[in-house]
Amino acid sequence: MSIRRGWEVEYVDGTIINENQMEWKKIPKVDMIRLTLHFDGRQWDINNKAAYIQKKRASVIPGISDSFMIESRSIGYYEGNEKIWYTVDEFTGQMKMEVLEITTIK
Repeated sequence: MSIRRGWEVEYVDGTIINENQMEWKKIPKVDMIRLTLHFDGRQWDINNKAAYIQKKRASVIPGISDSFMIESRSIGYYEGNEKIWYTVDEFTGQMKMEVLEITTIK
């Protein structure tokens, strides 16, 4: 079953887990070969990276339980001293790529 929106991970043994099945923090982070972001029939794949990441940006109006909304979804990976993010806006469906330099505190 494919998901309409969200991430999906494939492992070297062919196992596929998506965010409807398990939380990101609970999935195994070793032996991943693909991280995909699905969005209403479109998908973006990242393949064969050493370390994958994902995040969501959301908002809520305090005191109104039905007001929770995801604003964007991102998948990415680490490459040297950079984080590469692919982010889709939940309202417009536009995808953007961002490269962030990782700085270390000395």
